[in-house]
Amino acid sequence: MHLGAGVYTLGKDKDLWGARHLRRVVQIVADGARKPLKDLRVLDLACLEGVFAIEFARQGAEVVAIEGREANIEKVRFVKELLSLDNLSLAQDDVRNLSANTHGYFDVVLCLGILHHLDMPDAILFLEKIFDVCRDFAIIDTHVSMTPERRYVYNGCEYWGKTYIEHTATSSPDEKADALWASLEDPESFWFTQASLINALQDVGFTPIHRCLTPRTYLGHDRITLLAIKGVQQPLFSFPKATDWIDPLGRWPERPMFLSLMLKTAIRIGRLVPQTIKEKFIRFIH
Repeated sequence: MHLGAGVYTLGKDKDLWGARHLRRVVQIVADGARKPLKDLRVLDLACLEGVFAIEFARQGAEVVAIEGREANIEKVRFVKELLSLDNLSLAQDDVRNLSANTHGYFDVVLCLGILHHLDMPDAILFLEKIFDVCRDFAIIDTHVSMTPERRYVYNGCEYWGKTYIEHTATSSPDEKADALWASLEDPESFWFTQASLINALQDVGFTPIHRCLTPRTYLGHDRITLLAIKGVQQPLFSFPKATDWIDPLGRWPERPMFLSLMLKTAIRIGRLVPQTIKEKFIRFIH
């Protein structure tokens, strides 16, 4: 992060992945918003060290950043004070406590890298809260399960995904606090399949769901960026009775089991490939 006068938090060109990902998110928001960035109210959920929150604040937006770990909040606060970002508000809290009564409403909600750290039913309840505080759209960037291994039913709706281990059974509170890329306290989390995540976003109320492929960044085969718009379902005048016999949005089906097994086998084979070869391949496709 450039702080001015040639000073960087990590050193120049030390985090090209982070720069590419930041460019992607800023471009999506700039193109998707109905007004200039400086006129937006933006919420950054689980902001970590605040790269996205700080960037949007520097662009002139009013930003609220929520982060659960004190060590991360202190880093964001340092840059906020250094750059005199009075339009950036910080809150150390669990994102599961999000509410319109406490935090208000936002034109844009950034849910970047936090959803896959929540277990069920917290994950679906969290999406409901995002919809509640969102005025325009939300960006959901998350890991997804490539195979439907675990089934969960909420309010009569079926969701598939897999269990991911966040902390071991013997992890102490201090060890959990120091695990900056894990959940705050939950030992396990739920990774939706892509189909179930799209269904979940529709179920909580978002209408068009777009998968963002550009600007390009390497996120891995199991990570996606979705743009979820808070719109209104439109009637069809040419087919006024259509809602009697079609689902107005349409639920996405899960991947056929035989394809899931093939993909799972390919992933397991991929784990046998030496890391040096994987890194060379990643550099090649970049």
